Amino acid sequence: MSKKWFALAMLSVLSLLGAFALLQEQLKPGAPAPDFELDSLDNQQVKLSELKGKPVFLDFWATWCGPCRRALPHTQAFSEKYKGKAHILAINVREDKETVREFMEKNRYTFRVLMDSEGMTARAYGVRGIPHFVVIDAKGKIAFIQIGYGPGVEEKLENALKKAIAQAEQKETVAAR
Repeated sequence: MSKKWFALAMLSVLSLLGAFALLQEQLKPGAPAPDFELDSLDNQQVKLSELKGKPVFLDFWATWCGPCRRALPHTQAFSEKYKGKAHILAINVREDKETVREFMEKNRYTFRVLMDSEGMTARAYGVRGIPHFVVIDAKGKIAFIQIGYGPGVEEKLENALKKAIAQAEQKETVAAR
């Protein structure tokens, strides 16, 4: 009987250590945003580290994902409303360019789409489900993370983006003095 209890205790301890390790791997606000270099739908290379100076909004998505499709009109609105103040990037995860291109044209979306064909960037950002949103501040630090989409999420996302923009503009004003 004591061997069974010992085995059960060891299994419990190892499970807790594994769960703790998983939690440690996840990105958190304040952490440096993992750099990436991805091709856009229009065959331009985009490197995150070259976008410093303005906040970056990332929307990890796929054409087959219902919640992603419901969130994309808000990504479109952000790209129009905050043009010049932030970089709005939708990162398509593991789909081919033609499928994404057709989807974008059909829905008349104009925001910038980056292609994460192998899912490496999604892995670096701890994306385990989509949609997955990340706001990165002008210094390249994670400012906000939102997993999933539902009622009220667009307000949270916009508030986080506005805050990052305000901080960047405040620093520009101070630097100009």
